[in-house]
Amino acid sequence: MPEMFQFEAQDAPVAMMAARWSGEDPFVAEIFFQNNQALEAFDDLLGHRLVDVFENVLRSSELRTSMSGNNLLIRLLQEGQIKHVQGGLAQKRVGLFASVQGKTSKTIQLILFDTTQHYLDSLTGILGRELFFDRLKIELLRAVREKTEVHLCFLDLDGFKPINDSYGHRVGDAVLKEVAQRLQSLVRRHESVARLGGDEFTILLSGGGIDSLNFAESKIISAINAPYHVDKQIIDSLGVSIGIACFPKLAAKADELVSYADDAMYVAKARGKNQAVLFEPSMQGSKKR
Repeated sequence: MPEMFQFEAQDAPVAMMAARWSGEDPFVAEIFFQNNQALEAFDDLLGHRLVDVFENVLRSSELRTSMSGNNLLIRLLQEGQIKHVQGGLAQKRVGLFASVQGKTSKTIQLILFDTTQHYLDSLTGILGRELFFDRLKIELLRAVREKTEVHLCFLDLDGFKPINDSYGHRVGDAVLKEVAQRLQSLVRRHESVARLGGDEFTILLSGGGIDSLNFAESKIISAINAPYHVDKQIIDSLGVSIGIACFPKLAAKADELVSYADDAMYVAKARGKNQAVLFEPSMQGSKKR
């Protein structure tokens, strides 16, 4: 890659990288250049094989693609460029563009657009519904590979509608933002908090030996119950009903995990609200009753 290009790309407003190889085997191509945007967004990938970067992008996609990093490189070499490959990298949603920079230079240029922002909840700034389900699928695949667990906490706020009715939507929105911030402060860096819509939130806990029921009872409920100070108003009437489901102990796939946690949440509502319930098989279908 010409040094002048590297100089110009360094200050480009998008994440740019480049890979190259010597000899006749393009599958050994390694990343040798990242601009500032790429370093900040995706960490240091210098020296990583290009096919491994492609593999990471594809495996982190919500699309059930059978294409591998090798397949993507073959397609790139055949067509000269690839556009709009959707996937993920470094916990972000990305759109990948790549092009071969002349057959003799043995260099490939990559542009990675961070599209995560488009999938965040517009009010609270945390994960939205689509990105949550994307992250859930990734966490389940990781749990299978590493033989660990994923616990899903499904939250529905108690008493939120009266707050909206009494104080107005502006105050209600401020409360939802505060709820999101409080929930985000409870989880570890690799765990996720999402707003599915309205006053429904989810928390993904992952790892080994997770005591999700104790976490919900001792941390989530107390965090939600604490007073909210909005527009000189003190709001201390908010509660939360929480349903919890576990993978792989009781749920075998993503939609089951969500459905079972939702069922358990309805049981928590029926038992008096502002409590957490761990899903049991007898609860299946509770939300339809």
